[in-house]
Amino acid sequence: MSLTRDQLVRLKLEVTGHAVYASRISLVLALRLVGHPADTSAVLHEIGSLEGLRPATRAKPPQQFKHAPLAPLWHKHFFSPRHLLRNIGERWNLARGAGNRDLDVALSEIAAQHGDDPAKWPSVLVHRLNVGGLEERAHAQRLTGDWIIFAKRDGENYYLDLATHEEAEGPANSERLMQKLQAGCQSEFPFLF
Repeated sequence: MSLTRDQLVRLKLEVTGHAVYASRISLVLALRLVGHPADTSAVLHEIGSLEGLRPATRAKPPQQFKHAPLAPLWHKHFFSPRHLLRNIGERWNLARGAGNRDLDVALSEIAAQHGDDPAKWPSVLVHRLNVGGLEERAHAQRLTGDWIIFAKRDGENYYLDLATHEEAEGPANSERLMQKLQAGCQSEFPFLF
């Protein structure tokens, strides 16, 4: 695929809704947003928040990577509906399988409050675990999802790509993620690498 500079500028402006930061998103990210329209508004909302154009969201705050080779870069979580189950699982510690005192307490409270009406338990339990768990994570600004990977340079953010948590787990995955970022963004933003 080949784009002229004018086509590249127009594409980025179109994808971002003519945002002031359009020139600081990579072509890779712009194309990813076109290809995944369900995530576009969530990603652009988080970027708007990072740029100070929108209020902060309930997703986790931005963090700089701690280990090489990703250490100079940052990531910001974005939350979209496809991340709902992951957040509920995180709230109740379901993925780790180690048990959860909060879950035990919730079950005990439901039994105490509705012990005389066991037919009510399933709907109360589903509501408490799903809606309650999600609301609690949102209130604590702990919503998780995938990442917007960005770099900071001269007081501005440059938005490179999206990634999952798993793409940065461990040294081998971190190296592959950095290679992916370099392959997709280094020619456009060489000063970041």
